[in-house]
Amino acid sequence: ICGTGWIVFRQREDLAEHIAVTVTYLGGSSDSLTLNFSRPASGPYVQFYKLLRLGKEGYKQKVENQMSVAAYIRHFISNLVHEPSGKKRFQLLDGGDTCCLPVVSARLNPEIGLHYNDIDMQHALSESHWYVSGYR
Repeated sequence: ICGTGWIVFRQREDLAEHIAVTVTYLGGSSDSLTLNFSRPASGPYVQFYKLLRLGKEGYKQKVENQMSVAAYIRHFISNLVHEPSGKKRFQLLDGGDTCCLPVVSARLNPEIGLHYNDIDMQHALSESHWYVSGYR
């Protein structure tokens, strides 16, 4: 699609210094690489491509699948209990299964007084290649 594409640099030294900006993201530092600092257009292009490729019914099935995966995850974590206290381990923060985005938002329940926080958990999950957002 015109207007989308990628550049892959084999070595960090090949990348011009002014292109990389270090940002705090997902509880750590990450380099943001862009050539013009505008919002990327690849997201809408990819969604439109999938709509054209899958058709309305196929795209609807894809979105319904995403919603069901989010509902499964939401249900699973909402039932996790901190054994010593008997309280729920997570507090759900999103709008639930009736909202229009396949998003699950939760935080560790502060009432149970864990010795770790959301960012610590995010780092532990990332060691197994699970990438979840962790914000303070």
